[in-house]
Amino acid sequence: MTIEINQVKDFHEKFGIPVGDYPDYISPERQKLRIDILQEEVNELEKAMSEMNMVEIADGVVDCIYILFGTAVEYGFHQKLEAMFHEVHRSNMSKLGEDGKPIYREDGKVLKGPGYSPPDLGSILI
Repeated sequence: MTIEINQVKDFHEKFGIPVGDYPDYISPERQKLRIDILQEEVNELEKAMSEMNMVEIADGVVDCIYILFGTAVEYGFHQKLEAMFHEVHRSNMSKLGEDGKPIYREDGKVLKGPGYSPPDLGSILI
């Protein structure tokens, strides 16, 4: 399955929301708005999870993805998002322990193993 970020770009263009042509910073006001909108969606997702409402959970997950894709569009690195995702995945897969098994924190979060290699997003953004 391929999720098309250009659909989010199209939404931005049709609704007058900024679209970056190349990676660049956005204004503090736009940053705050993007964080506020994402937080609203995360709060809705949290509520749906607490209510065990699968339809609303799905809606919340997709809304969060849509907002985050829009953030990439506004910052102007949407064309590079797939390559960056693959690089983060490569990095995440390097978190295994020396025995090839995951290392977990007490709450279940995956920790970095000794062979961890951080993602090189800078070379992709250039």
